[in-house]
Amino acid sequence: MDGKKTNKKDTNVILYPGLVKRLIEKGMDALKAKDATAAYNHFLTAEQYEPDHPQVRFGKVLSLVELGRLEEAVTHTSALLNEGIGEYYDNLQVHISLLVQLGHYQEVVDMLEAVLSENNVPAQFAESFYQLLHFSRQMIDDSVLLANIDDETMNESQDDEQSVIQEISNDLKSGSIEIQWKALQVLKDRPYKDALEVLVTYIEDSQKDWLLRSFALEILHTKNYHAEVYIKKSKKEQKVIPSQLKAVNEQPFAVEVKEALQDSLEHKDPLLKEMAEQIGGLHLFAWYPFIPTPENASLWAAVYHFLASERLGLDESISEIADLYSTDDDALEKRAREVAKLEEKVFEAYTHFMQ
Repeated sequence: MDGKKTNKKDTNVILYPGLVKRLIEKGMDALKAKDATAAYNHFLTAEQYEPDHPQVRFGKVLSLVELGRLEEAVTHTSALLNEGIGEYYDNLQVHISLLVQLGHYQEVVDMLEAVLSENNVPAQFAESFYQLLHFSRQMIDDSVLLANIDDETMNESQDDEQSVIQEISNDLKSGSIEIQWKALQVLKDRPYKDALEVLVTYIEDSQKDWLLRSFALEILHTKNYHAEVYIKKSKKEQKVIPSQLKAVNEQPFAVEVKEALQDSLEHKDPLLKEMAEQIGGLHLFAWYPFIPTPENASLWAAVYHFLASERLGLDESISEIADLYSTDDDALEKRAREVAKLEEKVFEAYTHFMQ
């Protein structure tokens, strides 16, 4: 012995066989238990022994996301891409998703334009990338529009406010989804009390887009609107008081669906879980404030799992997924078709709700 202290990271000494694998398992278990701090520490420890292990690096990203440290997470996904660690397009999809959440839309546009110009993006990623590109371009345009509106209306008189509300009301009657979306964004960010009735009228029009009506209802909720609003979607109808509604992701049914997906996919495929949750979140938001029929969380979790697997190009059969969630093949296939059909119906608005 030369008396020098051994550096585990430099020598890659593992204390016992399977240590890193065990640390990864403990990290994923901690994530499932919503203990992101413990998960992060497990992955950090594993990194001391295998700093370039794809699962270790990806586990760190998931932990940072759960901790709300998105800026750090996106730094790590950028490093994974630059160092060529793990599956490139899987890492790219997560990286782009983080950039969108952080509002770095110009960076998303620059990156996706470069990637898509190469014309060799796998089919299971291409559609999602094009949608994210369109969404980010739209958000850049919307930011410019809102900035212009803020500048122009900063010193508005009451008469001017009424004029703006009338213009917004006219926009909401437009046949353009894009114009309706921009009008709702303006109402969301401005304290126009007189505009709330305009939102009520929009929500009560069953011919309007489901997603945009859900968004309008959410605006009324955030503005603490106490009066009753009538809403109808498909054969479901009721009167609701927006201030008393729960957000979609807080509804017991949505929580149950998310837990079913986590139980099945947390360890198996985090990216697949994220995609399934995204599809499910969009579908449930389209139905908001209702719950799709049948009110069977396991069935709908299976549907979102199946659609996510299909769109990622994975080789999973309906029967395998149905068995995983203890549901019926035919019911799963039927509901999957319903989701796809609804997505087609609200496709124009879909790009505004990707994240």
